[in-house]
Amino acid sequence: MRKKAVAISLAAMFAFGMAAIAACAPEEPHTPVTEALTESRIIVHGYEGGPTVDGIVMKLGGNVSGVSKDTFTVKTGNDKRTVVDAFVSDATGNKTTAASSYVTVTMKYEASAYNFGGYKGANVLGNPFTYSNMNNWSEKFAFTVTVADGKNFTAGDKKYEGGDKFTYTATVATDKIVPQTATWAKDTVRYTEDEKDITLQRASWTPDGAATDSGKNPLVIWLHGAGEGGTDIDIDLLGNEVTALTDTTIQSYFKKDGLAGAYVLAVQTPTMWMDQDGKGTYNHTDVGDGSPQESWYTEALWQAITTYVEGNTDVDTNRIYLGGCSNGGYMTMNMMFHHSDYFAAYYPTCEAYVDGRISDDMIAQIKNNKIWFILSNDDGTVAPANFEKPTFDRLLKAGATDVHMTLFESVVGTDAPGVTYDGHWSWIYVFNDGVKKEFDNSKVTGVDYLTPANCTKTASLWEWMAAQKKA
Repeated sequence: MRKKAVAISLAAMFAFGMAAIAACAPEEPHTPVTEALTESRIIVHGYEGGPTVDGIVMKLGGNVSGVSKDTFTVKTGNDKRTVVDAFVSDATGNKTTAASSYVTVTMKYEASAYNFGGYKGANVLGNPFTYSNMNNWSEKFAFTVTVADGKNFTAGDKKYEGGDKFTYTATVATDKIVPQTATWAKDTVRYTEDEKDITLQRASWTPDGAATDSGKNPLVIWLHGAGEGGTDIDIDLLGNEVTALTDTTIQSYFKKDGLAGAYVLAVQTPTMWMDQDGKGTYNHTDVGDGSPQESWYTEALWQAITTYVEGNTDVDTNRIYLGGCSNGGYMTMNMMFHHSDYFAAYYPTCEAYVDGRISDDMIAQIKNNKIWFILSNDDGTVAPANFEKPTFDRLLKAGATDVHMTLFESVVGTDAPGVTYDGHWSWIYVFNDGVKKEFDNSKVTGVDYLTPANCTKTASLWEWMAAQKKA
């Protein structure tokens, strides 16, 4: 018995020793794999600097588990992105607790400032637009999602570990999800007269509860810049962050006296508002003889606006507000000259109606309108000295009593703190609810007084606008 016991003890010791050796042996190194996904979608949101792909929905080979914010790193094109979250989702990127083979990775909006020959701008990471005279959706959008070092997760019966990569080249037209514009109603409006046959794109948004609230609701209208023309209204809504008009911050100014908020209407021209012949020919020079700066689209836009209002009996026709940026700022002024009494207030932003094309009679015509100009002093596209500044000064000298101006030194955003954008992009302040100062008109002595240092009177664009009604 004693010898048997010793034999068993030696066998146990041998087995333990072999196990210890195995435990100390180095593991086989993981060889990363690269999988080309067969299905994926990109999620696009609009921000102050334009749209970005800030979400990726991947379909993997089985139900996914074990993913978290730290599971992945992401590159869109050649840009390394900051991951915000990662989670099991449905096919459209919504988080779910149900079993699913989809995983969604979300990313931060990031823009880096640059200065090229005096032109200040921002490089927006993950921009799905391609610019050629105007913005268009890129045809393709490539990304790589990599499992972070030291992380792992499973999809079905397969385990993925650090270094494993998933690649996909999205066909943007069919593989994109645009949540911000999904709640907008979209249609077209055709205008025909003599030789004109014009189709404009139109998108409208309705505040929740508008059908059952205490009364009729105001309408805010936005007209896009030259880069957002075309035949895809989503480019209009995302290019200048028009979707911000539906967010809580701006809508809160209109939720008074039991009302649901403000309707929002955006209209898109196939070329640009400053088109004089329908062929994309600009209608301006930086000087002028007082002759109007006419647009091919004036009456087509008028029809697009009035037919919307006529078809929506909940719009308060005493509280319709018109504004836009650059080309759209020009068209805001142009509509003021043609249909002055229809709108309760105007907010032309970096507007491009040449002051030299505005006669004294035109100034007299609009001096009693309620107008708020927004611009930046470093605007190199629409020079303030040739556009807004002299027009504002002439209005004051003509006796205007409800005309305002906010002049910034430069354009600094909030989505990417510290980034200075091109000076023309002052619409960023409009959508960020950042128009909080104006000139004290009683102190304005002339154009030379109109400097950012003198724009110090406390004010609020949206608070002012929400209070305006037609007389």
